[in-house]
Amino acid sequence: MTASYRGRRLLAVLTVLFAVAFAVPRFLTHNPYQRLGVTLNWVRGQEFPKVDRVIGPPAKFLLERGDQLRGIDGVLFSSSRDMLEYLKRNNWPKRPFTLTISRTGRIFNIVVPPVQLGAWQRLRLFIFNVAAMIAAPLVAFLLVWRRPDLSAAWVFLWFATLQGLGGIFETYQYPAFDPRGALKAYLDVYRALLLWFPASFLHFMTVFPRPRWQPDRRWHSWWFRLVVAANLLPVGLIFYSIVTRKPFDVPYVWFQSIALPLGVLSLVGSYARPARDRTPSVSERVLALIVAVVLILATGLGAIAEDPRMIALYSLPLVRIGITAVFVAWLVSPVLIAYLIANDPVFDPRRLLVRSLPYALLSGILAALYLGCVLVGERLFAAATGEQAMMFNVVAALVVAFAFAPVRERLQRWIDRLYGRDPHALRLALDQVGRELLGALDADEVRRSVEQGLERGLRRPVAIEWPPRGVPHLAAGEELPEHARSAVDTLLLQAGIRLENLALQQDRAAHQRREVELREAAIRAELRALQAQVQPHFLFNALNALAYLIETDSSAAQRFTERLADMLRYTVEAGTRPAALLSDEVAFVEDYLGVARERYENPMSFEYRGSRDLLSVAVPPLLLQPLVENSLKHGCAPGGKPL
Repeated sequence: MTASYRGRRLLAVLTVLFAVAFAVPRFLTHNPYQRLGVTLNWVRGQEFPKVDRVIGPPAKFLLERGDQLRGIDGVLFSSSRDMLEYLKRNNWPKRPFTLTISRTGRIFNIVVPPVQLGAWQRLRLFIFNVAAMIAAPLVAFLLVWRRPDLSAAWVFLWFATLQGLGGIFETYQYPAFDPRGALKAYLDVYRALLLWFPASFLHFMTVFPRPRWQPDRRWHSWWFRLVVAANLLPVGLIFYSIVTRKPFDVPYVWFQSIALPLGVLSLVGSYARPARDRTPSVSERVLALIVAVVLILATGLGAIAEDPRMIALYSLPLVRIGITAVFVAWLVSPVLIAYLIANDPVFDPRRLLVRSLPYALLSGILAALYLGCVLVGERLFAAATGEQAMMFNVVAALVVAFAFAPVRERLQRWIDRLYGRDPHALRLALDQVGRELLGALDADEVRRSVEQGLERGLRRPVAIEWPPRGVPHLAAGEELPEHARSAVDTLLLQAGIRLENLALQQDRAAHQRREVELREAAIRAELRALQAQVQPHFLFNALNALAYLIETDSSAAQRFTERLADMLRYTVEAGTRPAALLSDEVAFVEDYLGVARERYENPMSFEYRGSRDLLSVAVPPLLLQPLVENSLKHGCAPGGKPL
């Protein structure tokens, strides 16, 4: 790890610590709800607001779901609209006050004490909201920690930090007391810092997953100019508020309304018309579109969450389902963002889903088992005795405790088999591959056996790099389950040994072929040397015979010269050929003996005694001539018998 990496990681840690330190005072001094601790259903002009859900103190144990609010401190209202107008003028009183409610047709007056929440109560009541706010900065921090060299990761961290601070600001927005002095200044700085959220969103969308401009030509890109202008605009809003003494809420809403669609447009354009050096896949395009839609919806819902018209829509089941879906998608979106930026398997949503699915199913099964034991047991006991018994909670807990291990084992085995992580199936597949490697005859068969065996055992293709010589290894970025790494490494080592054995066998076979070729070449060289010796010797003998015939018989010398010419022509041709037919050799011997008759006085006769099929056999040239010559030399004597 270089010093640059360590410095960047330290900067990321300081950024997160600064964000936490900046959010803690807001969390400790502000409440998550305005006064009552309930969610209300407002229907203007028709009926009074109803309590939809009791969240926490002071409404807990005072109000119930379905209660209608009729009046405050003796002031009775005729409709929801009258009550909203009253609250706009006077707000909810922070002191104890009298609340008039209607419950099951009866009117009650209850005294509502002040809101007094501890830190744990503030966190517990909105634990899921806080988890969603922390999720994005946490994932962004992990991304920067793993890849501090990516500029998009740093912009993501800045955007996620502002988003988390904005979430804390919007969730805990009701002060427990009137802020003054340093606390008021801190809140002003907090609110001013959040003015950069639209700019951070636009900046992030223009660099996600890669910047939309070249580093050396950034000022030529109008997207970069928009980002610079968006980051300068909050400074102008702050000066505007200081000079005019007016709030910057309205200009900020316009700023947010323009920056957010521009950011989404940049992201869509980045995947619709990518750069030449980048070709995103269909899945990447779909994930990017989902991220853009989720971010814009989550931001928009956060901006209008406190609007009375939006509050009135919360009573509709379809609206609640939609908001819940957006919330869950918003909670998951940081992981998708990190995966698209770094393409890191750590953030792969499929990998995370596979790893978390067993625990989710196990929790559901055990919860159903526990509730089933409790409910069925209590009902049967009540039907038999007419009494309730808490003992079934203990019985259900014991049943769950004893069922945990076998249920978890069976569920884990089923999930492992489904996703290719079953150790038994992997062991069987690798054993089969080992047997196939013993009978593999070439490198292609080894590669095919290993790749197909791993795919059978893991239920997915595994990328393997095969070097020309040596042990194969997993490709970069390829990850295996913990239980499979050792076995796969052993298999790859075995495959490497088999490949090395095959290579040695090929080298040995090539060496043997080379030896055979050299041996044949040596034999051919010996034959050529023998031919080279035969041809001058034969010519010398023939010339001696010709000289003798010229002196004794000129007609015989002429016949001898013609036969000698035919013989020399054959010997010249034989020197250029590696083999000759036996029939040609026999004809040559006949010519040779015809020449020899002119020299030797003994009568000579020549007859081939053999199969006619042998005449087509290829033999070395001039194979018979030395034998015949030696026969004449040692078998013919002056005055001897016919040969």
